[in-house]
Amino acid sequence: MLKNKYGGFLYWLWAAMAVLYFGSCKKDTLMTSGGAIRYGVDTFMFDTVFTQQGSSTRTLKIFNDESRKIKISSLRLRNGNNSRFYMNVNGVAGKSIADVEILAKDSIYVFLGVNIDPTNEDEPFMVYDELIATMNGKEFVLPVYAYGQNAIYIVDSVLDTQTWDDPKPYVIIKNALVAENATLTIPAGARVYVHADSRLFVQGTLKIRGTLDNPVLFQGDRLDRLIYIGDHFGVSGEWGGVYFLSSSKNNEIDHATFINGGASTKIGTGATMAATIQLDSMGDANPKLRITNTKIVNSQGYGILAFKSSMYAENVLVAECGSENIALLEGGDYTINNSTFASYGWKYLQRNNSRVASFTNFLAIDQNTYRATPLSLYMSNCIIWGSYESELLCAKVNDYPAVINIKNSLLKYKDEDVESFVSFENIIRNQDPLFKVVPAGTGVNYHEWDFRLQENSPARHSGATAGTLTTDLLGIPRHTPPSMGCYEFQ
Repeated sequence: MLKNKYGGFLYWLWAAMAVLYFGSCKKDTLMTSGGAIRYGVDTFMFDTVFTQQGSSTRTLKIFNDESRKIKISSLRLRNGNNSRFYMNVNGVAGKSIADVEILAKDSIYVFLGVNIDPTNEDEPFMVYDELIATMNGKEFVLPVYAYGQNAIYIVDSVLDTQTWDDPKPYVIIKNALVAENATLTIPAGARVYVHADSRLFVQGTLKIRGTLDNPVLFQGDRLDRLIYIGDHFGVSGEWGGVYFLSSSKNNEIDHATFINGGASTKIGTGATMAATIQLDSMGDANPKLRITNTKIVNSQGYGILAFKSSMYAENVLVAECGSENIALLEGGDYTINNSTFASYGWKYLQRNNSRVASFTNFLAIDQNTYRATPLSLYMSNCIIWGSYESELLCAKVNDYPAVINIKNSLLKYKDEDVESFVSFENIIRNQDPLFKVVPAGTGVNYHEWDFRLQENSPARHSGATAGTLTTDLLGIPRHTPPSMGCYEFQ
């Protein structure tokens, strides 16, 4: 009985091992007829790619759902050597790759890229090809296409006086510098794309002259977010910013949009501050920058950063910044009317514990030393709000005067963050402005953010007439009394 008992056990053990062995052999056996492969997508698409720039590589998965190993005898691009696409499989690059094996119930990665040549077209155009996998005499076809866009390339350039009025977009690569005493004019409808951490430096003068219907756009040159991050959300820090140097003067920005900027830019062994707009030094008696009807959104660092400079701002929205939305440091002379500064933090931009706004007449160098100059700030009909308990910092050292007057505005702050020298008049304090749509959580696309006011907002028709413009950021006439912030309540 004992022998039969163990004999039965051994029999079943042998049977189980045989199943595993022969099953394994079956999986390792090459399927020589029939079968199918499956692509990870129905169509492989590259978003807009600037000519001469090509595109970063994208990944495609090919699946073997069969219970046996398969061999793709040929994986090729239909246009062969004339294809603008290229691929790499298992370290082998080419337009056609032979004998690609995929184990049973497994998959492989195919790395696809594209180079788009310049054409004479001003509008976006499409490049098309097909990826063809041949297995056991059967072809499996995947459409592959990319949108191309011709552009004017500004590569590591010093710019004399000129106007960017070509209908094609402008792409800045490795920085551009407006020379001292030169003027760069960017008219309505112009599109400026900036590569990686590149930046537009201004020693001379910048005139951005958009209109309500045709604003000027500044953004990064990565237009393929759906592919490289998996959705359409904007990613902060896709480019550097605009840096107004000490010698720069008489700059104007009207009806412009700056999105997804604020990366630091490497210069030799150093780097710039991470800011979408930076102003250094005051210049002459006129404001160094007059900025009106403009949006600065989703900046990785500061929105506006200024050191002992000067600025006039009206109808400006600065929203969602990793550092301060606006930081006016080391003194200077500033007037800000009818503007909104707000940050909440969201899926692709975490705040770094900075307040929305900081105003000081000094700049701390270390714990014991600082630089300081006089500060004059007048602010009226504005909103400073965000997700932190206190969003406003006002401080000074006594070596130099500091005058801050804030009127008819909605502010969020704690007493200990605002020193007693600050003058307030008709302030709404710590009451939610009730914006229509804010980034709350991770499910709101930056295209959907809406910093207009809800009907029951405390800022609605609670301001006072300020500034020189009679309409808001959207061109809506201001009421009497007007609403606070850059948007008038309709």
